[in-house]
Amino acid sequence: MTSPFLEAPGSAWVASNSLAFALRDRFPVSRGHTLVIPRRLVSTWFDATAEERAAIFELVDAVKRQLDAELRPDGYNIGINAGEAAGQTVMHLHVHVIPRFRGDVDDPRGGVRHVIPGKGNYLAGRPSPLATGGADDPFLRHIAPIFARATDVAILAAFVQESGLDVLEGHVFAALARGARVRLVTGDYLHITQATALAELLDWAGGNAALADAEGARGSFEARVVEVDALPGKVRSFHPKSWRFEGPGFGAAFVGSSNISRAALGSGIEWNLRVDRHRDPEAYRAAVDAFERWWSRALPLTADWVERYARRARETSAGLPPGEEDAEPIEPPPPPHAIQIEALAALQRSRAEEGRHDEGLWACPGIDHAAYRALGSGHGPCR
Repeated sequence: MTSPFLEAPGSAWVASNSLAFALRDRFPVSRGHTLVIPRRLVSTWFDATAEERAAIFELVDAVKRQLDAELRPDGYNIGINAGEAAGQTVMHLHVHVIPRFRGDVDDPRGGVRHVIPGKGNYLAGRPSPLATGGADDPFLRHIAPIFARATDVAILAAFVQESGLDVLEGHVFAALARGARVRLVTGDYLHITQATALAELLDWAGGNAALADAEGARGSFEARVVEVDALPGKVRSFHPKSWRFEGPGFGAAFVGSSNISRAALGSGIEWNLRVDRHRDPEAYRAAVDAFERWWSRALPLTADWVERYARRARETSAGLPPGEEDAEPIEPPPPPHAIQIEALAALQRSRAEEGRHDEGLWACPGIDHAAYRALGSGHGPCR
């Protein structure tokens, strides 16, 4: 029996004693990943003598001191594979000394238990992967906690209703206030998306820009729209629904049936399956790539486009199909709240000082524009 470790020259060793030596792993898991190996060719830990085991752990300590000084890692995994069933591929005993760094995986809890995927973090309290909707399991209950931590939000919803934006508004603006990027793609299929909802998205973008001008650092909000009739080939429907959230140490995506409406986020029976980046990176990456493809195809939402769409929607006047109706009547909009007033005042100052005119702001039907005109602007963020 031979060993590739014994072929390494002494100049490659980073530490040694009379019974063992250490060298860097040729295929490191992390920076500084080191192997500690007995000089005698023995297969597993259980074949080593007590003296060899002591010599090996003497070098483990020496390697740790070196790595602490060179790399300052935040932790270590110390591991031994014993036998082919345990993953050993070189049948010469070697002990892995693996430096760990904060953020090198989404959730490190479980450590060496991750030798069997999905079994590592028994402390994580994994949320249910399927949201089934209804009063007992509303979709909002699943997304609100991760919305609150996300720094990147990407939503693809075929249809957008004002009632759904009312539900999401607080979550979106809280994310923007802490610097998050929020992107939303919707479509014009069957004119189900409400023109007034698109106008509200424009006002979210304009209001956030005004606050950024006044306050400095804020996140970014952008909405785009897919024109179904302009799609290539014979594509004539547009029904995707995807909600994705990323933040420090996590990435989660939901794919299912929830559009942006009060019913879809609340008591409606909607199924949405969760994919976590660290549990199923391939599926998560597929969701990321699919969103980015539609984002690149979609048109930026503008006031002119919304006006043209509103005319088209009025001419067809097909109404909402079953299942897309709002579960509750939309209440009359209240007067503008403090954040809206602050955004409008900042926008008016910007216009007065710099002569700016934000094309993206569009008057919203049903809003008390007299209150906005009192601030010197005929437009303002929708409710």
